[in-house]
Order: sequence, then structure tokens, then C-alpha cells
Amino acid sequence: MTPAAIAGLSLDNQRYRLPALPSAQGLSTTKIDKDSKLYQACEDFQAVFIKQMLDTMRKTVDKSQSLMKPNEGEKVFEDMLYDEYSKTMSKTAGFDLADNLYRQMVFLQNVPKAGA
Repeated sequence: MTPAAIAGLSLDNQRYRLPALPSAQGLSTTKIDKDSKLYQACEDFQAVFIKQMLDTMRKTVDKSQSLMKPNEGEKVFEDMLYDEYSKTMSKTAGFDLADNLYRQMVFLQNVPKAGA
């Protein structure tokens, strides 16, 4: 298909039309209930995200010049340590991923179901 033919296609295809969603105007002003189970789940997701980021960063460290070879116990300890780092960072570092995720989930819970 040529670019001219693609440009002439109608984008008014019913299969790809999104339903009308309510305005997200008040999304940023949604009050966050930090004691709710939803917020705790969002915070846990944020901790997993941070852990993945820290693991990727940790893989870039060159340990070939280390005095001692890392053994299995050290690897397990380091993994657990970075897991705790991620949980602490999730609660204190101000990533705000959990807050934004919570607001979005609360917004999506209030979107009317299709056909309702």
C-alpha cells in the first residue's frame, strides 16, 4: 500500500473508536487514602519497579577487580538487601509512582462500564 493510499484511509472506523470517557479534570485532586488496600498494592508495585531498576543498575557494576570472589551467600544477601532498599525508597524517596497509579485506578473504577 502506498503512502498516498494510507493517507486516504478513513480513520472513522467503528472498531477503533474509543467510548466517550468521563473527563479526567479532577484526577490530580483525588484525595489519596494511604491506608487503603489499593494504595498499599500501588506502593508494593512501586517497590517492585524500584527493585527492577536497582537490579539493572547493580548489573553494571564491574566486580572483576574485587579482592574476593562473590559467593552464593553474598549474592542472596545482596539481593535481599536491595529488596529492602527498594521498599524503603518506595516509602520515603518521593517517586510518586504509587500516588499517580492510585489516582488512575480510582478514576478507572468510576468509569461507567460499557453497555451499562
